[in-house]
Amino acid sequence: MAGEFTSKAVLMGFVAVAAGIALLEWAAPEEASPQTVVLTPAHREFVRQQLSQPGMPTPSEAALEHAMQNYLEEEVLYREGLKLGLEQDDLIVKRRVVQKMRFLLEGMTPLEQPTREQLQAYLDAHAEHYQTGHALQFEHVFFSRGKRGDDALMHARQHLINLATNPSLKAGDPFPLDASQAPVDHLQLNRDLGSALVDRIVELPVGQWSEPMNSALGVHLVKVLEHRKGRTITVDEAGERLRIDVMAAQREAMNDAALATILNSYTVEQRDE
Repeated sequence: MAGEFTSKAVLMGFVAVAAGIALLEWAAPEEASPQTVVLTPAHREFVRQQLSQPGMPTPSEAALEHAMQNYLEEEVLYREGLKLGLEQDDLIVKRRVVQKMRFLLEGMTPLEQPTREQLQAYLDAHAEHYQTGHALQFEHVFFSRGKRGDDALMHARQHLINLATNPSLKAGDPFPLDASQAPVDHLQLNRDLGSALVDRIVELPVGQWSEPMNSALGVHLVKVLEHRKGRTITVDEAGERLRIDVMAAQREAMNDAALATILNSYTVEQRDE
């Protein structure tokens, strides 16, 4: 699927990155002496924005001047560190530069909203991630161990015998889950009955009462009325989740293509020493 997005847009995006970098270099003012720190209104505005907090008063001039002094000190220490080569072979610095480069690539290759055809194609290719759960409809007779104690299993076995001659017999103890009127999805069944019991119910044939089955709550008799298999949801049902997934795949494909273009511009030499 990723290959569907590696098109002219990817190459144009990479060209835009290169052009943007070149433009920034062309537009930058002539570099001052390494021992000169140029502070412009843009620097002061940047520091002011760093000081500002939502819902808080505007920083005072004294606070701004203090922040500008910190900014100046950091700039001077940074330059001195570069002179000493402290950035070299520093894994933290390297990762930060790589991170900024990835942000730059992403920022200069904007994505368009996927079309419905792209959404459907992605959904078809990744259908296993967009499934409704297995649902079951069944009759259920419950015998509470809290109410009946060790007799719960005996009562369940007797009730199963009675059902053979009187299928409409109603007995047992109240249970909050009613799956006899409509199928209940797997997640809810797991919450109400526990995954171990649900796994056994899923294997039951349709139309037959089960043998007594134990759970932490008590003993259960179950007759499955319908197994409803999961299905792939539609584009409309997937909604925003699908759109986000498609755009993430597009972004990944564009980033991979841009990185491949950069890698192809380098020569890699393998040396033994």
